[in-house]
Amino acid sequence: MRKKVQESTGEQGFSLVELLIVVAIIVIMAAVAVPNIAGYLRIYKVRGAAQQVAGEIQQARMKAITQNVNSGITFAVVDADSYRWVSDDAQVRGDDPYVGPIHELPMGVRFDAGGGTTSIRFNRLGAACVPGAGTCGAVFPVDFYAASEAGRANLSPAPGTTYIQPVVAGGWVLTVREQITNLTRTVRIEPGGRVSAQQ
Repeated sequence: MRKKVQESTGEQGFSLVELLIVVAIIVIMAAVAVPNIAGYLRIYKVRGAAQQVAGEIQQARMKAITQNVNSGITFAVVDADSYRWVSDDAQVRGDDPYVGPIHELPMGVRFDAGGGTTSIRFNRLGAACVPGAGTCGAVFPVDFYAASEAGRANLSPAPGTTYIQPVVAGGWVLTVREQITNLTRTVRIEPGGRVSAQQ
């Protein structure tokens, strides 16, 4: 037996009041969600900056190992916003180029200044040391680490400004800070050369 479908004679749709209520709910939800999304993006930015720096330090270490260097490959913080690797061997030989490209931290993220050094050198075994300390070898002039780059005036760190701090237990730590929220993440370099970024 088939049921008879009744046809509707009235018009179907939403009333203006119902539409206004739905729009008000969407606006309230967006007002609650936007600050949370902005906070998440800042956390993501500072975490990504730390991982980017750790990756460049790891690349300097791998270059030292694969090139079987004599003097070393140095990771150098150029200023509070930028960094690069430098081939100490290539500079000694007079090769060109002996520096890697300058990398910039994301806008609003900077290195924390503190007592320590501006560079870490890796030897052919991948171990890390501070140039000029112990058996690590000589420190090259500051302008060596900040070799000329088109479109940039002075790449040298301000006198006395250092960014890589020694850790009591051994090794060094480099801190990146998001300027608006003061969120920080660290990159740790062990004496043996292991590099890790704080999650």
